[in-house]
Amino acid sequence: MDNIFNKISISLIILGIAFYAFAMTFTALIPSILGLLMQFVLFLGRTFPKFHKHFAHVNVLILILGIGATFGSVSDLTGYLLSGNELERPLATIEQFTTFVLCLVGFIMAVQSFINARKVN
Repeated sequence: MDNIFNKISISLIILGIAFYAFAMTFTALIPSILGLLMQFVLFLGRTFPKFHKHFAHVNVLILILGIGATFGSVSDLTGYLLSGNELERPLATIEQFTTFVLCLVGFIMAVQSFINARKVN
């Protein structure tokens, strides 16, 4: 489980830094902030192993918040692809959509991991 969270959070950090290099706006760093927050929760999980499951659930909550915050980019990008609607902020929409996909994949993998852990126990 930690491996999943680690890879997703590092990807979010890199995504935010890369888009900040292009856009030079603070909002481009929001995925990096999500990734750093996930890394901090992973650190807490390693520091306090007794509460590891709780910290894993906190990381899932962070992923859910990331999905909810970036869901609007899905409709924007779908409108662009299907009907040719112009994007107001193309870089921001692409970054938000990429964040959405990363968070969604992390959430699905986390739920699968939780289900598999329940089957083992």
